[in-house]
Amino acid sequence: MRGPWLLLALAGSLGCVPLAGGAAPRAPAQPTRVDVAATPAPTPASASPTVTLESLRVEMPSGSERFRIDDDPDRALVASVYSLPSPWIDAGEARSLLAAVREADPHREVLVLADEPMAQELAPLAADGGVRLLPTRGVAYSPWPRDPFSFARASHRAVRVVVRPNLQRGRETDATMGPELVRGLPPELDRAWGGVRWAKSAVPFHNGQVLLTRDAAWVSLHTFEPRILELLGVARVPVESFDTAAGIDAYLAANAKAADELGALYGRPVRFVHPLPAVTTGAMPGTAQEARAALLRRLAGGAGYDLDSLLTLVPAARDGSASALVADVAAGERLLAGLDAPQWNALSTAYRFEANGVAAGLAAAAASPRGRALASYLDLVADHLRSEGFTVSRLPLVVVPAAVLRDPGSIPDEYFFLTWNNVVVERRGAVLRAEGFASLLAAGDDLARRTFAAAGAHLDLLPPLLGSVTRNGGYRCASNHLRAAD
Repeated sequence: MRGPWLLLALAGSLGCVPLAGGAAPRAPAQPTRVDVAATPAPTPASASPTVTLESLRVEMPSGSERFRIDDDPDRALVASVYSLPSPWIDAGEARSLLAAVREADPHREVLVLADEPMAQELAPLAADGGVRLLPTRGVAYSPWPRDPFSFARASHRAVRVVVRPNLQRGRETDATMGPELVRGLPPELDRAWGGVRWAKSAVPFHNGQVLLTRDAAWVSLHTFEPRILELLGVARVPVESFDTAAGIDAYLAANAKAADELGALYGRPVRFVHPLPAVTTGAMPGTAQEARAALLRRLAGGAGYDLDSLLTLVPAARDGSASALVADVAAGERLLAGLDAPQWNALSTAYRFEANGVAAGLAAAAASPRGRALASYLDLVADHLRSEGFTVSRLPLVVVPAAVLRDPGSIPDEYFFLTWNNVVVERRGAVLRAEGFASLLAAGDDLARRTFAAAGAHLDLLPPLLGSVTRNGGYRCASNHLRAAD
């Protein structure tokens, strides 16, 4: 099978670094179970030897009790967490980002997991108390704290860190990122947050694939792919079975079970950002089965991408409906077509593009079979969310192939995105605002600000961490946030 079916088969391990496409894709990773408490974490001499990760662990509550994961955009940001490993992140870019966050919100706590070289570089920012540096104790974490854990609140509002049990291959060390955050908190902050503890979820999750609102957890079919494979007992998406009604029904049944599990974890009903094939209730005409298979093929165009890089949900302002800002490949092409020579030069310099053939290379990526499949999928999402009552607007999505880079081997995949969707939204008092990385493409940044303003939100664009962006880690991937409790 080729085309979109192949994309669906390769969805594999979803994270802030999506899978590469192309003629020779890597083998999909299987869900990895990690026993966090058993993972060794070296303790420096300056730390108390009695404070272990296990001593800070609590169990996930059962029955009517539960932890509430409140990462919805109706709540204000109380604290922001960043992971800034020196081998991946430029220290100057890190300083610029943190200074901009402090300027945007001087009252927010800013916590940074930093190895020793990065901690030395950031020491001046920490000296005035504006940034709190937390040790990594020799563990090499990724720069994406969104993936490994979620902030939650216990019934008495104390902060809990819920750790993900399933990590993608190559990032297993991130299993201790959440617990290490808990262990490294300054005592006064731990007290203010009610005595912070961590717990390991029994339910797999990946925050880049879930967009929370007050009333729902919005997901795609690809959100549940690792869990679906686990439930079906297979190593890859069984696309060969989708030619039969029974094969599609089995996949949809596993998807429904996974959705119920995730809904229990987030304490909200799960809703899909796109239509799903109908489940059969008996004999099905051939045309109906063909329509179900066709819909799955179209949905396959979204395989391998984080949902938060493609979609932003903005809550309703005082008078209006909620907005859905959906990425648009064609809008990205139009944006590039309108650039003048200075803008092309600025873009090429920022991302180290080859001097020749950049425009043609970017256009070819958008027009490739994978680019067209993604564009069709995004159009489907936009139409579906419009039918769900959202006011839908589109944001450009620029697909940058590795081939246009001066050093194609400098990134792990065959492309990265310039996207204005990978942002964090908050309601602060009566004001809706969003923050994300600037793209270093002025025309795109200006268009994004206007689009967010039309949705009732002010967009602050912060200095980017290019070592994250070129590995498909936008701002939402590169940050995790504790929000205000009710």
